[in-house]
Amino acid sequence: MADLFQRGELSEYLRKRVLSIRDNFERMSEDEVLSRSTEDLVAELAEQARLEPLAIGTDPIDGGVEQGSVQVRDYFDRPARQAVYNVHAVYEFSGSEDLLHFAPSQRLAYTAIQADVGRGKLTVHATISANAANTPTEARKAFENAIGKIRTNARYSATDVAAFNSGLEAQFRPAVERRKELLQKRRDLAGALGFPMQKRTDAPAPVPMQRKDIGTRRTPAAARVREPYKDEPALTEAQYEDAIAVVESTLLAMERTPSVASGKDEEDLRDQILVQLNGTFQGSATGETFIQAGKTDILVRVEDRHVFVGECKWWTGEKGLGEAIDQLLSYLPWRDEKAALIVFIDRKDASAVFEKAEAAVKAHPAYKRGGKTSADPTKRRNFVLGHPDDPEREIQVAVLFAVLPKEAKK
Repeated sequence: MADLFQRGELSEYLRKRVLSIRDNFERMSEDEVLSRSTEDLVAELAEQARLEPLAIGTDPIDGGVEQGSVQVRDYFDRPARQAVYNVHAVYEFSGSEDLLHFAPSQRLAYTAIQADVGRGKLTVHATISANAANTPTEARKAFENAIGKIRTNARYSATDVAAFNSGLEAQFRPAVERRKELLQKRRDLAGALGFPMQKRTDAPAPVPMQRKDIGTRRTPAAARVREPYKDEPALTEAQYEDAIAVVESTLLAMERTPSVASGKDEEDLRDQILVQLNGTFQGSATGETFIQAGKTDILVRVEDRHVFVGECKWWTGEKGLGEAIDQLLSYLPWRDEKAALIVFIDRKDASAVFEKAEAAVKAHPAYKRGGKTSADPTKRRNFVLGHPDDPEREIQVAVLFAVLPKEAKK
């Protein structure tokens, strides 16, 4: 039989478990680290570290009794043999077997706990006198007492494990973010791809906002079959927010001056947004940075890659929004790119649309998780989508709302 909960403190075992997985991550290839999103890496490391708490079956699935004897002292303090029954009971258990060997922060103190452990089964042993008045009752009481001690410590360990599991992502995230940042900085020093996109010196300012230069930085390439990492151009987070700010300002102006939007279709409204974007930013030395593609799309294209896509849609229901997401995904097959879904809402439907739109995004097969919290969820909501063919590819999507009169006044 093994002595249970005697190999050391559970807290130390859990600490070393995290360190071991973190060390393995530090040895992960650069290509893999850079080609996968931070969220996916953090989730994977947390899953590797996560423990399943112990759960012990209610009733034994097997057992047995053997006759034996033990040495005792008789009434005259002479050695004697006493007949006994050696009983055992087998219980099934699930969860991490290691939890049976390390002592939780709270546990039964000064108590020897023994059992045979293996292949998801616990076998406890007990000895009772063969002269007991009610042998079956005494036998059951004996092995239930033995398994009861294990159950008590298992409950205590489950509390420690629950706290451990809940904090895993927070423990791994700094390590992932730090290594990705260091690797990217080193690659950038070797010479990053450049896509010059700058503010215009003559940019109009119909809505006050701070103008900043927009450029691109390298982001990881998609890696499903772990191909060598290849740097790709993309808008930085700050540059993306600058572009979104221009769109938000334009939508606000439309809401404040509804006559300019009244009766307009998606294409007309898109053109107004394009005017403001290209009045603020320029690519290369001259020309438009944000271009028209298709009926309602706004693109930033670098060679054959789209690093930003904006899609304009009047709200027609959850199905229509799902089709707009499909359109975004068709334009952005690369991972870690950025997009905006601009939803025009008829004033008659506004109050009911915001939650329906969020539900429609979350119901889409490409939905991975929510993005950062928006200051005003009636103006913007953020999401992260993965490509249906490769969930490791991620696209940030800002869903922007504008409440406008759909029909022109007569």
